[in-house]
Amino acid sequence: MKNAVIYARFSSHAQNEQSIEGQLAECRAFAERNNLRIVREYIDRALTGTTDKRPDFLQMIEDSKRKGFQFVIVYQLDRFARNRYDSATYKAKLKKNGVRVLSAKENITDDASGILIEGVLESMAEYYSAELSQKIKRGISISASKCKYFGGSVPLGYKVDEQKHFIVNEETAPIVKQMFQMLANGYNYAQIARYLNERGIPTARGGKWNKNSFQSLFSNRRYLGKYIFHGEEIDGGMPRLIDDELFADVQRVLAKYAAAPSRGKAKVEYLLSDNVICANGQHKILKAAELNVDQSRNPISDYGFPINLFFIINFTINICFYLQ
Repeated sequence: MKNAVIYARFSSHAQNEQSIEGQLAECRAFAERNNLRIVREYIDRALTGTTDKRPDFLQMIEDSKRKGFQFVIVYQLDRFARNRYDSATYKAKLKKNGVRVLSAKENITDDASGILIEGVLESMAEYYSAELSQKIKRGISISASKCKYFGGSVPLGYKVDEQKHFIVNEETAPIVKQMFQMLANGYNYAQIARYLNERGIPTARGGKWNKNSFQSLFSNRRYLGKYIFHGEEIDGGMPRLIDDELFADVQRVLAKYAAAPSRGKAKVEYLLSDNVICANGQHKILKAAELNVDQSRNPISDYGFPINLFFIINFTINICFYLQ
């Protein structure tokens, strides 16, 4: 009795766990009819066959090098691959390791006519996959033209109604406006994150806020009432949450952060994040960044001694005295 493994897969399109169980049942019955011993089952869930980025699939190919099985049983050839290039490539690798792919539902003989039939079936699988992709893209484009939601995360402040349109979330929309106002009024990312976390307000994904949670939120033009699809904007396609003036104020703050990123990323506001200047304001001495200043630590300077605020103040006074 020869050894075989089963490979089963379902994509996320109109398939589920029952699809896997059905495939396994058919493959097991095929193995029993053909006097084959099943030594392992490889299963990829919710992964398309148009790509080889499938963990169990790749593991099966790797395991074939150990010569522990002679056959791979699939429900149909399109479970193995929907891409003719991948199909040919990995079948060649299996063949090199002494392994052949068998279809439980497709009667493919091991002769010249079988090669022809197998090629036709693989071409049909690739055609079906390409056609399905076109239909999905066309459906998305139609939904987008009507400013409808078609998947993905919903921005904070919105929710989706039964007709798949974006509407205002009365609970979270005020939070969005408050966040914009806080940033415009001088609060930094860390302070806003602390404010939200202390009050148990989650992100749009239900997690905790941190300094990396805000960049896309504060630059999201959807809050101006613009529905965005593939870079195209439709004015009025979504409810407006932020007025033009407040949004512009926040963009100026973001531009400032981009020019001096340490301030936006800091856990605390650095007192000397710009320039150290002498008492009479006439002499710029050093930028704080050049002094390696960080209030959260007490770093060692290039000269071998700790740098702290007391040292910097005295250093500045001494230099100013010398310049005068």
